[in-house]
Amino acid sequence: MHDKTLNVFRLLRIARDLRVKDVAEKLNITTAYVHAIEKGDRYPSDRLLRDYADVLNVNVETIKTFQPEKYTCFEKALLSLLKTICWMEEDN
Repeated sequence: MHDKTLNVFRLLRIARDLRVKDVAEKLNITTAYVHAIEKGDRYPSDRLLRDYADVLNVNVETIKTFQPEKYTCFEKALLSLLKTICWMEEDN
């Protein structure tokens, strides 16, 4: 089983320099729910997933296709995600 710290929602939040409280407020959900999503205990509904992607400034596919099991450590996973984000932003 992969390290739960490699959760894409947590990685993206950190990459965007957002606090859990910031994300919760923007999504109108509790910080406890954000923590549950980031720990992998819960997964957002389709609507919340779209809103989450907007808050994190990525497309939904970035979230859906990220595979944390490919990475052995937090730093490599975050670096890969940052590269993806930067590549997407350059195309726009």
